Amino acid sequence: MTTSEEKPLWLPPISLVIVPLCVVMVSFSPWRFIPFNVTGQALLLFIMLRAFCYWPPMVRWVKSMPVFHRAMFALLIGSMIVGHYTLDSRTFYPYVSWFIFPTVREDDPVTCREFIATTAGGKKVRLIVEQLFPSIVQIYPLDDPKQYTPAQLDHLAAALATAYNRRHADDPVRQVDLVVMAVKLHPPAAESRAEPSCQLLKRYDFSSDR
Repeated sequence: MTTSEEKPLWLPPISLVIVPLCVVMVSFSPWRFIPFNVTGQALLLFIMLRAFCYWPPMVRWVKSMPVFHRAMFALLIGSMIVGHYTLDSRTFYPYVSWFIFPTVREDDPVTCREFIATTAGGKKVRLIVEQLFPSIVQIYPLDDPKQYTPAQLDHLAAALATAYNRRHADDPVRQVDLVVMAVKLHPPAAESRAEPSCQLLKRYDFSSDR
């Protein structure tokens, strides 16, 4: 008497799935507007899902969990994924989008705003948020009008000057310039990218501060 063995579920090789999916998501509308890093992470999630469903060690590990723990684990992972693909880190914190390099700067020249301070001794120093406030990471550039209104820039300049003066009481800041610096990615042969152009946007006077 012969018994028929159940055939395992057949799935195509990962390479046969990744390549067409990548081409579709990057090439065709509306997928081509999705950042490439999000596309790559979608493929990574697909591979992880296959591992959870069909890789024997992973399947044994998940099945060994109590039902309640398994449900909470799935809820946590699902919340992380959903929070990531909302692309809105502020609303769904701590389930945030995992951006490192979300966009490619194609404009030339590349511009950025900076605070340049002048001390009582005439020294020029850059006021950098991460240096003066180590617990803060400045994610958004200063030229983002949605994140930095003119009033917020005024408060930020005052906060940076105050923090600098606490560390350098012997040579405090007397003036802060908000400038926009422009770096040409493809300058003419006679020019250098080492010396970007600098344009003054606003000047703050702190000479009366004690």
